[in-house]
Amino acid sequence: MSASTSGLVVPDLLALRVAQGPDDTVMNVNDASTITYGDWDRRSNAVARGLVDRGVSRGAVVALFYGGMEWIDYIVAYMSVLKSGGTAIHLNDTMPREEVQRRLDQCGVVGIIRAAHLTAPSRPGAWTATTAELASGDTSPVGVRLTPEDYSDILYSSGTTQLSKGLRVPHGNLTFGRGPEGFKQFGDPRPLITPMQLGTTASVTTTNVAISLQATLVVAPPGDVERMGALIAKYGVGSVMVNPMIGVRMVTARIHERHDLSSVHTLGTAAAAMPPAIADKLLRMFPNARLTGTYTEIGAVPGVIVTTYDPAKPHSVGRPSPSTRLQVTDADGTPVPDGTLGEIRIRAAAPKRRHVDESLEPADGWTRTHDLGVVREDGELYLFDRAVDAIRVGGELVSTLHTEAAVYECPDVREAAIVGLPGADGATEIALVVALTEDGELDRVREFAAARLRPEAQPTRFLVVDALPFGPNGKVRKTELRKQLLEPVAA
Repeated sequence: MSASTSGLVVPDLLALRVAQGPDDTVMNVNDASTITYGDWDRRSNAVARGLVDRGVSRGAVVALFYGGMEWIDYIVAYMSVLKSGGTAIHLNDTMPREEVQRRLDQCGVVGIIRAAHLTAPSRPGAWTATTAELASGDTSPVGVRLTPEDYSDILYSSGTTQLSKGLRVPHGNLTFGRGPEGFKQFGDPRPLITPMQLGTTASVTTTNVAISLQATLVVAPPGDVERMGALIAKYGVGSVMVNPMIGVRMVTARIHERHDLSSVHTLGTAAAAMPPAIADKLLRMFPNARLTGTYTEIGAVPGVIVTTYDPAKPHSVGRPSPSTRLQVTDADGTPVPDGTLGEIRIRAAAPKRRHVDESLEPADGWTRTHDLGVVREDGELYLFDRAVDAIRVGGELVSTLHTEAAVYECPDVREAAIVGLPGADGATEIALVVALTEDGELDRVREFAAARLRPEAQPTRFLVVDALPFGPNGKVRKTELRKQLLEPVAA
């Protein structure tokens, strides 16, 4: 069978891994606890039976509410929901309470599996329980029959620039291109390390990647680059998942001066573009590594644009994978010629994710990324900016992404973000928000910007902060920065 018609659902992938190596360690949580494929299978069977006893059946939506480093309980809960036929949504204790409630109500949640130390959010008519309370003691398979069209998850976008949107994800979307043949692409026996936060779209991706690995997935505390360095050295880690926040912190902390990073062959990034100045420094810190990137939109997964970072083409995000189609279009959705700036749209051959709000579902099957880019003569896609972040100054469109990349080259800058603000005369004003290095000075940043940036990209307002507000996926929350910059004006 082809990958698109294999008929596999997510629990089938775990069953295949159990058959290959039940005693292989699938996850090592911060060097404190581990779980094997066999244990994951047995424990999730027991909890799935408890869910069935609670009335969970095909299509019932169950929320997972976790925090901290409770990864093992989380992945057991996740697989148990899928085995019972249910659909999982993913929440954590750092989310605003109103956002948690919005998702619970929008998805029609019937029950909440929570961490033992957390108080579950309330929803009328919904039960709450821990995995220990749900486990039946019977570890045999539940036997619920699923199809690739059944929904495994409702995942939400990051909400960095606008309200998070929910998408229903069919099993066939997550199993596309996987199974025994697909496992081979993750055949490196050296561990992979990730610092992802629980209860997010990234934690779902992390969990599903763990099924496909031929090696142990090591999970580090989110944002703790010192701990990541220690674990890389101890376990001879081969691949490291990074995002802009992690990259900046690794460079600032100079972890290579205290930890042996020579085992790493791949730095992988997916959440957002890495500033080229940070990418160059990371590659010097990891002497045997390359930096690979995957660009996508949550609604287009598994459709991806893939690349290996090339300093000569710092803003290239590469070429579509074999199962991915790419369009660059004008505002009306009409494809534009190569070399023309437009909106990036992606389409995959896999079963499609569907918006919870059906009014957002595109009629033509293409997923809008709401990013601007251009396909150049080399056939690669070059990212310009988020459409909502790009700033029009006079007749010119200024890329905040490219401007930030230039500012990161200033030795006084540790973190940088560019945002557009409404000016007093109705024109758009450019603001630069920076976190300075230990001995950095704003005056030198101003001088650098004046000499380095084009006239239309020159910031007219500057704000120094201790640290930028990064979200769990490593993206800067520019909406928060705009509010912070506008508050003094309003006052």
